[in-house]
Amino acid sequence: MQDVFICYKYGIGVEIDYQKSFEYCKRSADLGNAYGMCSVGVCYELGEGVDQDYNKAFEYYKKAANMGNIGAMYNVADCYRNGIGTKRDIQSANYWSKKNRSLLKTNKSPDHINPELKIILDDERFKLSWIDYDNFRNIRERGKGGFATVYDASWFDRINNTWKGAALKVIHNSTENEQEFIQELKNYCEIGYENPSFLNCHGVSRNDDGDYIIAMMIAQKGSLRQNLVEVSQLEWRDKLNILNGIVFDLESIHSQELVHRDLHSGNILQGKELQHAYITDLGLSKNEKEGKICGIIPYIAPEVLVGQPYTKASDIYSLGVIMTE
Repeated sequence: MQDVFICYKYGIGVEIDYQKSFEYCKRSADLGNAYGMCSVGVCYELGEGVDQDYNKAFEYYKKAANMGNIGAMYNVADCYRNGIGTKRDIQSANYWSKKNRSLLKTNKSPDHINPELKIILDDERFKLSWIDYDNFRNIRERGKGGFATVYDASWFDRINNTWKGAALKVIHNSTENEQEFIQELKNYCEIGYENPSFLNCHGVSRNDDGDYIIAMMIAQKGSLRQNLVEVSQLEWRDKLNILNGIVFDLESIHSQELVHRDLHSGNILQGKELQHAYITDLGLSKNEKEGKICGIIPYIAPEVLVGQPYTKASDIYSLGVIMTE
């Protein structure tokens, strides 16, 4: 039944039909199949083939997670973190994120890469895989900046036997600036280890031009900046929920004695729902008093513009600008 569900969902050998897709995964769930339960949760969360219902989505995710389904554990953590179908609970989000990661298998990194990078990839705490670039499918550009270009892609994680969506951050000229790339990856890893519901990092790859890639959780809705009009129309509780997610991530960054230094609405990613919010782009994150002026001027604290160093307080100033948006 699960195979039929997948065929109707993705149009494999038949026209896409979300209603029939839901019917088949619901039958599978009713027979006690954990994967089917997780799939029903996805249908309820996205409103595919059935009326959208966050409470039922969370209920099915939780059932499947308690039966050991890794994908459902990830979704339960996501619901707890962002208050989707349940009360926002960071402690529970971290618990389920940690449980999910403990069950993940990872690919061993190749011997020919930078030794410092290999140490990070092979560290069992971080659960990162080396991903061959040829394994990515349906790659499409989402945005381009001065330091990196971001793409969306799908990826079949063979070692865990599951398809995943991924955001691919291609670091420009990273072969010449390996240390900067390694430092950004290390920032993600150390923050994520201490705060497991922080933005999920799948692993590392390298494209045909030799540029390094960080493969992260996909952000279906794009950035907060792209969604400001829609977000402005949300209820105040949902807006507060978004801000809570941003505050949690900023607190996680500061707990590692780092300053983001480039916090703005374009660096806030939103997942399947607008209520999701994750801080990204840690490439400029450094300790206090390190580095030169950078970022987008309206978000930069006045004291930084007159030559004083970046501090945690300057990040909080940037947060205040985001709140006014």
